Amino acid sequence: MPAALLATVVQAAPASEDANLSLLLTQLNILESTLKRAEAQASVAPQTRFFFDYPQAQADIHAMREGIRQYLTPSRAQPRTVATFPARYRTEAVPQ
Repeated sequence: MPAALLATVVQAAPASEDANLSLLLTQLNILESTLKRAEAQASVAPQTRFFFDYPQAQADIHAMREGIRQYLTPSRAQPRTVATFPARYRTEAVPQ
């Protein structure tokens, strides 16, 4: 096979930032529903020491979603300060 045929690659036009962020919002919705299913199926054994912190993960998804929405539809010229995520999803407390 000629090298020219192997080197030919079909490339789509790069997506805009807005399109990628809109896609990310859709993916966050999917992630949130998957997280809810996982939480519903989680077994809470009394002898278990560590648990996944579902409420914290939900709060982080919500914060990311709101940050992206605010960026896509800004209400003022300057962006707001971005909140940091604790990124600790393991807890020793029994989930409620």
